[in-house]
Amino acid sequence: MRRGGLRRVVAPGLISLTVVLLLAAPATAKPVPRKFFGVVPQGPLSARDLDRMEGVVGTLRIPMYWFELEPAPGVRDFERYDALLGAAAERGVRVMPFVYGTPPWISPNSSRPPLATARARRAWASFLRLLVARYGHGGEFWKGRAAQLPVNSWQIWNEPNFKLFWRPRPSPRGYARMLKISAQAIRGEDPRATIVAAGVAPVGAGFLPRVFLRRLYRVPEVRRSFDVVAVHPYASNVRRMEIQVRDARTIMDAAGDSGTPLLVSEFGVASQGRIESAFVLGERGQASFAHDALRLLLSKRRAWRIAGADWFTWQDGVAADPRCAFCEGAGLLDREGRPKPAWWAFRQFALESSDIIAGDRT
Repeated sequence: MRRGGLRRVVAPGLISLTVVLLLAAPATAKPVPRKFFGVVPQGPLSARDLDRMEGVVGTLRIPMYWFELEPAPGVRDFERYDALLGAAAERGVRVMPFVYGTPPWISPNSSRPPLATARARRAWASFLRLLVARYGHGGEFWKGRAAQLPVNSWQIWNEPNFKLFWRPRPSPRGYARMLKISAQAIRGEDPRATIVAAGVAPVGAGFLPRVFLRRLYRVPEVRRSFDVVAVHPYASNVRRMEIQVRDARTIMDAAGDSGTPLLVSEFGVASQGRIESAFVLGERGQASFAHDALRLLLSKRRAWRIAGADWFTWQDGVAADPRCAFCEGAGLLDREGRPKPAWWAFRQFALESSDIIAGDRT
């Protein structure tokens, strides 16, 4: 019997909304891979969190911070990541990391990509090879473990169209260079690995996603350096989210890249927040958004080659984030770890869409 994550229990206060959502959730013609349904935590996860995810959440998208894993040259600390990947594998949840964060011995600013010097580029490539050799197919971490779910997809950096994550200013050509270095390093260690381009988000301090993607595709041979394109189509309603995803697919098709999958590696809205934002919709509004967004992405899965949908975030934050007006309340769980109506909407879609192959760990 599976752990608590599969119990069909609804908190009494949520019954009326949950019934509406369940009745509205359509059954898909064919089951989708369980890895399609992902979450992006913004804090540490407990065993109870992972128990709740089991059988529902297929992909756990997490940051692997270079500055944390290798704070000084040759000084490495894998303890926290070892524990998380091992525990996730035991529950059939596959981890997809996005690798990000330049350490201080390369640059004083963690958002400055390691491209400025040959030393920085070599160090970045070496670090990626180290990660793949540890956590990828045949990685040393998995040897002798009963539950093995090696990392097969590696996402390179995060939102490089946004000045917050790419200093001093976003550069499609610079990001293409990072992709090339990264793909060579990762594929050299694991030819089976999938390279996922960083998700691009609709931000003011940088390039709009459609502009960034167009310019990225203009870089010669850039398509050789990734296997999946990703977007973070944040919007206050599903219609605006749909426009962003469709725009990305249109740009990919126009660039002759119609066969490449498109991953929605972050999406979501908040139920509450101390900072005023159009993305704060209340608990019912958040649940309705989750329901409608998942229904959209599932209905367009084949036409737009949608590889997956990762909700941001797993649990509400304990403090407001001045850099993100809605992140504090975007969780599927509240601050105390109680499921919100959005969790039941997400859970039901995952179970209804992929229950025929639940337990598949491929």
